[in-house]
Amino acid sequence: MASTIPPVREIVMVITDLYLAAEEGTATLADVRLGGIEQLARFATRTALPSGWRSWLAQHLGRAELAAAAPAAVAAAAADDSVTASRSQWIATPVHLSAGLSRVHLDHRGILRLAPQVCVRLADSFADTFAGSGLELVPLPCGEFLLRASGIEALAVTEPERCAGTDISTALPRGLAAASLRRTAAEIEMWLHGQAGVGATNALWLWGAHGAAAAPAAPMAHAVLRAFGADAYLDGLARLLGARCAPLPPDLASVTSAAGAEVVLALRVAGELQDEMLNFGQGLERLDARFIAPALAALRAGECARVILIANDTLFSMSRRSTLRRWRRARRAAAVFT
Repeated sequence: MASTIPPVREIVMVITDLYLAAEEGTATLADVRLGGIEQLARFATRTALPSGWRSWLAQHLGRAELAAAAPAAVAAAAADDSVTASRSQWIATPVHLSAGLSRVHLDHRGILRLAPQVCVRLADSFADTFAGSGLELVPLPCGEFLLRASGIEALAVTEPERCAGTDISTALPRGLAAASLRRTAAEIEMWLHGQAGVGATNALWLWGAHGAAAAPAAPMAHAVLRAFGADAYLDGLARLLGARCAPLPPDLASVTSAAGAEVVLALRVAGELQDEMLNFGQGLERLDARFIAPALAALRAGECARVILIANDTLFSMSRRSTLRRWRRARRAAAVFT
């Protein structure tokens, strides 16, 4: 019997750190079973997102003017101050970088989130150490930071999630314009080495400053938005829609009871890798079992009108009618993102 719970309008799930090239996807997901993702690959409509998930989500939630905004400008809405920054603003993501003889590597599990009390303590220490430098480190609720910086050009920098599993040297900006940014990043690394209680964090990845210069408009209430996850952009976007982004729950059951709600979840494979020695594919399997497969079960039970999954710059959209496409062949996980 179908559930009597009034359906949520949509469940939108974004796997924020799933970016796999064709060959990498085949190797990483060769022996992985992803029941939810494989169902979406078979029955859902598929749309490429060349501008990424952030631009699409801002437009989808009714804030089209933010689609071209710098991610850091949106994330700044979640800061606990009301400063209108005249300096460049950067999302500063805690990471663990592994240095080899000829390369610096960022592992998938090396994209980190810090506890709120650690973020506050680091921001205080940063203020003391970098006083008068024109730099300000502001803690964000998700466990990342906002860096406000004088004298650093707002360059385009690849986000860390797109660099995970690779040598990062080609992702870092070079040239004269990037000199101040690289110097600041190096100074932050030296400062972090003297900080206790930061776990594996040995660098802050500075990104998200490049984009439209216009500041986001004042908050505008969304009908019913329920946002979950640890992501600086989603934090800020939720604030600009009159909502708050809550921590990711243990499973999907607790987020599907609000009638007419738009539920948005930022899912991180890296978050599944912190407590156990899992590989990337196994971490993705856990996310699939916790959220994606249950979302499709809620769709079939009439508890949800539509399920959307975004991963690897691809949007999969599925309604209850989508399962009528029985002629479509099943696809294994390794073929979904290739």
